[in-house]
Amino acid sequence: MNKAQSNTRLIIGLIIIAIGVIFLLGNLDILDYDIPRIIFRWQSILIIIGLVIFGTTTNKSTGAVLIAIGLIGHFPEFWPLLLIIIGLYIIIRTGGLSKSKESPELNETGPAASSEFLNDVSIFGGGKKYIQTDNFRGGKITSIFGGSEIDLFDCKLSEGYHTMDVFALFGGSTIIVPSDWKVEIDVVPIFGGFVDNRRKDPNLIQRDDRILYVKGLILFGGGEIKN
Repeated sequence: MNKAQSNTRLIIGLIIIAIGVIFLLGNLDILDYDIPRIIFRWQSILIIIGLVIFGTTTNKSTGAVLIAIGLIGHFPEFWPLLLIIIGLYIIIRTGGLSKSKESPELNETGPAASSEFLNDVSIFGGGKKYIQTDNFRGGKITSIFGGSEIDLFDCKLSEGYHTMDVFALFGGSTIIVPSDWKVEIDVVPIFGGFVDNRRKDPNLIQRDDRILYVKGLILFGGGEIKN
């Protein structure tokens, strides 16, 4: 068992113990009976899930968003804060990629210029992008009330481990990858989904030294991986 798995089990175990203690104290009339019931409200469940994600994974932004949604559910008068948090999340994600000087602009119609990184933003609209490069190294996809189709079928994945960070709010995206790519998905869907619809070939050998990690957050949206 690696350190991340050990930390996850520790945090989940502590949360279960804490919930058990609260219910025990409630049964003994030491705590107000309303406190145990509050734990099982959807707002509290989101906060608990957010705390687990925030404390056990590198995807801190997803955990923070879940915690924020749960808190705003408890205190609805502060709902505009959710828009502020989402806006900051988008700015941080976009800013991190824009620092790279190796990423040329991509055409929105027809074949795009070779690019090692992808930075796709679809707001109230969308389209299809065809990327062709022999050294693809991941990127970011943002879909807000819109969506896009990213065709990477003619790309070659660069050696090493690379990340595709996806964020969808009332939107979604489709990512088309070559059949021989090894793709691992770690996307958190909330009132939505992100599915792997790739056709599996048992005779195809995928290289372990070239992996694309798809991670991110889906809020009231969706997405899929195809080949």
